[in-house]
Amino acid sequence: MRGDFRIEYRTDFPERISGRSHYLLRDPRTNETVQVTLDRVVLQDRSFIASFSEFATREQAGAHRGWLLEIAEDSVPCDTEEGEFYYFQLEGLSVLSAGGRVLGRVVNVIPGAAHELLEYEDESGALQLVAFARSAISEVNLKERRIILQPEDRS
Repeated sequence: MRGDFRIEYRTDFPERISGRSHYLLRDPRTNETVQVTLDRVVLQDRSFIASFSEFATREQAGAHRGWLLEIAEDSVPCDTEEGEFYYFQLEGLSVLSAGGRVLGRVVNVIPGAAHELLEYEDESGALQLVAFARSAISEVNLKERRIILQPEDRS
């Protein structure tokens, strides 16, 4: 179809993609959202082709290039174990030093072979990376919207 989207996914359960009828498209620059209805999905390796009933033409779909496909936060399944998080839950959290000083805010989670990397923007606007691993992270508190780093090893 002419209004199709090719979407890369970061999920361990791609089979769930076709199990939902409604999604949100979100512009990462403005946070504008548009609710969309899934008509068709074709899974591929690390991506899928989707068509939504709201977009019939290539131009309509193209106007949303670079937008993120998400589900409403209140419809996220409660299937994570202790210490597991969805990427979107980490994005936007404050990053604090072990002493409580605010270092910045998480802007991205980068998948990795050994562990994910948290990319956060510090107060100067520079991007910093920290391993999302027990050796680097002391606490993740979703209610208080913060991540506390382990104390620096000064040995």
